[in-house]
Amino acid sequence: MKFFTYIVFRAFVLLFSLIPFDVVYIISDGLRFILKNIFKYRTAVIEKNIAFCFPKWDKKQVKSTSNSFYKNFIDISLESIKGISSNPHKIIPRYRLTNPELLDGYFKNGQSVILFSQHFNNWEWGPICLGLQMKHHVVGVIKKLSNPYIHKYFAEGRAGNNVSVITTGQTTNYVLNHKPHKPEALVFIADQYPYNKHRRTEVDFFGKQIPFHSGAGQLSKRLNYPIFTIDIIRKGRGRYELELYKIADSNHGLNDLEITSLYAAHLEQLIIKYPDAWLWSHKRFKNQMRY
Repeated sequence: MKFFTYIVFRAFVLLFSLIPFDVVYIISDGLRFILKNIFKYRTAVIEKNIAFCFPKWDKKQVKSTSNSFYKNFIDISLESIKGISSNPHKIIPRYRLTNPELLDGYFKNGQSVILFSQHFNNWEWGPICLGLQMKHHVVGVIKKLSNPYIHKYFAEGRAGNNVSVITTGQTTNYVLNHKPHKPEALVFIADQYPYNKHRRTEVDFFGKQIPFHSGAGQLSKRLNYPIFTIDIIRKGRGRYELELYKIADSNHGLNDLEITSLYAAHLEQLIIKYPDAWLWSHKRFKNQMRY
């Protein structure tokens, strides 16, 4: 069954490789209507999550943000499939890192860095072309997919163009024993619900104590790496600008709770500014609310 799912997935990838972006968004509009209005896919989870973070909002505000999110969500899902077969150099004008020079001094000094990212707008294009826009070798830390065929396909597809990937279970061994040929940028998407109790900590997030991944903070402290976030801002359909922000320099002296708190605070401000861009459809607040 898993192999059959993989074959179907590959067929979709092939199909989308032949479809121009303008047609992709026509398909997105139709698919959004079907999933949201007929199947009501995750609509209850989305609205509960939004209301949980914005308790002072009325139902009209929650509904409006939910509708805007849904449009963004379906666009991103189809963009991700389209991107797999796209030429990375042709994706760069659509996915531009605006300030790569922020890392140049660290690269010159042979200093690896940690980049926090989040499920915000189109994070899936990062492995495709981010490595072509920075001097550091990009190492994406990904969750191992349950389908081994699709996981292998994604891992191999994301590798290359100054990018490689490792799974979350490989991270500690990799950073402690790997000898990089040049400085690396370890990219963690750290805003999902953390199942590993040894690598999570509760921090203030929208006025509530919410569990976050703390593994990146633990590694930063252990390795003495500077920490940045990389924000993905949508400028239009299939058009994004990425911007780096420094959270803490090397020798920061912060513990993993303080590092994770800084990341969560930055993410919170990002969500407040662009509330329709975060991935509201996953069950982020499992211990705090019933779905």
